[in-house]
Formats: sequence, structure tokens, C-alpha cells
Amino acid sequence: MSSQILVTQLSQEVSVPAWLDQQELERVARQEIPDFRKIESTRCKWEVQLSHPALCVQLQVLIGDNKKRLVRYLLKSPESVSSGLKLPIQGDFSVERYMYETVLPALEQLYKDVDKVIHFSPISYQLKQKSNCLYLDYVLAKGYSVGNTRKGLNVTAMEAVLSKLAAYHAATACYIERNSGKIRELPKLSGNRVGAVAELKSLLQMKFHESLRSNDAREYEDKVKSFQKYLNAHVGVLDVKNSFNVILNGSCWSNNLLNQVDAFGNVKDSLFSDFHAAKYGPVVYDLFSLLLTAPAEKTRRFDGYVKYYHDQLVSNLNLLKFRGRKPSLTDLQCDLLKYGHWGFEVATEVLPVVLSAFDTNEDIDELFRNPVFGEQVRELLPWLENRGYFEED
Repeated sequence: MSSQILVTQLSQEVSVPAWLDQQELERVARQEIPDFRKIESTRCKWEVQLSHPALCVQLQVLIGDNKKRLVRYLLKSPESVSSGLKLPIQGDFSVERYMYETVLPALEQLYKDVDKVIHFSPISYQLKQKSNCLYLDYVLAKGYSVGNTRKGLNVTAMEAVLSKLAAYHAATACYIERNSGKIRELPKLSGNRVGAVAELKSLLQMKFHESLRSNDAREYEDKVKSFQKYLNAHVGVLDVKNSFNVILNGSCWSNNLLNQVDAFGNVKDSLFSDFHAAKYGPVVYDLFSLLLTAPAEKTRRFDGYVKYYHDQLVSNLNLLKFRGRKPSLTDLQCDLLKYGHWGFEVATEVLPVVLSAFDTNEDIDELFRNPVFGEQVRELLPWLENRGYFEED
């Protein structure tokens, strides 16, 4: 199992998949190009730097006056789910399609109703006929780039991302409040892992424990081993009724962020590319996922980022006239402590994958030998321990 490949090349050109429907591509192109005539050629590549791989389709099309134009789309389908980067998280394509087709448009409409234009994801092209694919705007060609960097995001970039996450969470809380029956159509967050997800999770736990010596953190070997056993034995069905629950993004780490940067290098907009793991659960699940993967300064600014997120969350709840109980900052801090094991899991199972180099193939063992990860884990382990996030009940 040690030779399992988790990371593939940044982009890999491939032949046109047999499942790609040319007639659907034509319908999508006609939505965007009024004088569309026909598709002359099609090229494809996998975009695997994203948190979940998607297929970039480049079309050369013939338009009016016999002119030619290049257009690109990002495609997601059940076939794309099994390709490329793997992370220990449960989700499926049907959830993502439901989010793109039903939930995300409803969330954006909530803001339109209060005169605010906001987008949480690339535009999805809707087809009259039921499709087995999602056709998304290829925003990587429109000034957006994946938010995953070796150095991490700076303070202003993180505030932009946190603002968008807070707006998303607030809208989902209002959506649930006004459509209570809809929550049954999404999975609930659970501590249980089964099948391939459980196998991968177990493998990552083992490799992290084995890496402690090479990362100069051997003093944590016994504590990590004990805590991993504790989590596997005790983390199951979650009692979340007293938490502030929303529709989580579910895979809220840095390579799920698409950031648009202005001429001065400031992030002016952020989108989430992936919603295949969207679930109903406490907001702190997404907070741990984001704050322990994306920022350049993960520990020193953690509390400041939580405070900033809380301010933005409450502001958006007020804007959308949310009638339920709004969480206090203390409520969030208590949930961060209650579910501190999520922080441990993100730092030890997700962070090594997020920090890996995406320009080469890497064996799973190499993920944990990454010197950038070693430096960060030496900082994170005592921080997790001191905050009580790394503690058996």
C-alpha cells in the first residue's frame, strides 16, 4: 500500500472521453454564443490541482461570418469522481449536482432579494434535458487561480475567503430555516467512515505516525498513536443539536478555493469549485478545514480569523433577516473545543496532501516527508495539544 499514488500531474491532456456528449456540448455553447454554428475540434485535460478533479474541455467553434472562437468549460461527472487526487472524505456526484442545480442558485437569490450580488461557485450551465454531467464556467481562464500555495494565503486574502465562507454559511442557515424539508435531501455529517474512505484514512494515519521521527517530532509518537486509536474507537454518530448547523461545503481546504486577484495582488473574490462532500453539520467543521490548510500563519492568527469569520457571519445573518438564534463567538469557541479532533484530522491527514507539490507524481510516503509539512506539523502538534484539540475524554 505504501506505493499508492495520491497526486498526479498538474494537468494531463487526455483523449476525448467516450462519455462526453457532443450534443450537450453544443447546447452549452449555444447558451454562451448566440451565433454558434458548430464545434470544429475538442481537446481535454484533467485539472487535478483542484480538491476534486474535473475535466477541462476546450472547444474550437465556428460562429457567424465564418469566424472561429475558443471556449472552455469545466466538466464534472460520475466518471471524474474516481480520477486523480484522493482525500479521506465521503461524498458523491449526486450531492454536488444537487448543490449546483438547486441549492446554490437559491442561496444567491437570497442575496439578490436584499440587493446584493454574490456568487459562491463558477456559473453552472443548465440544460433542459437531464444530464449526467455538470457544465461549469472555466473561471481559471478569467482571472481566477487555485488558492493553494506553498507559502499559504496572507491576512488580506484569508479575510476575503472567510468573508465568502461566512456569507455562504449564513445563506444556507436561512435556506434551511425557510425550507426545513430540504435538509432531508442532503447527508448529515457523521464520524463514521466506511469502505475506501476508511481504508485511505487508516493508511494516512499510519503514514503520519511513521513520519514523526523523520519530521523531528518523535516525542509525540505515543500520544499520536493513542489518540488515533481513541478516535477510531469513539468518534461515531455526532450530537450536533446544540451547535450552529449549516450546509457545509465539506471540503473547505485551500485547493478548493478559486481566488481572483486585483492588480495589487489583493484577493477581490473567492469561489468554491467543489461541493461533492456538502453535508449538514456544525460550521466549525469547515472552519477547521480552512484555517488549518489555507493561511500562511495557521496558529498565531487562528483566533483572529475565527473572530473575523464570526463578525461576517452575524452581519450576513442580519442582512438576510435570519430569525433563529445567532451563534455567539463563545458558541463557536466551545464547538471548536468540542470537535477539536477535526482539527487534528485536518492537520495530520489533509494538510500533507494539500501541501504536496502538484507538478510531479508523489508516492504517499513522500507526502509526509515534505519539509514544508514537517515544519508546519512541528508547530501544529503542540498548538493542538495546548488548546485541548488533541485530548482524549
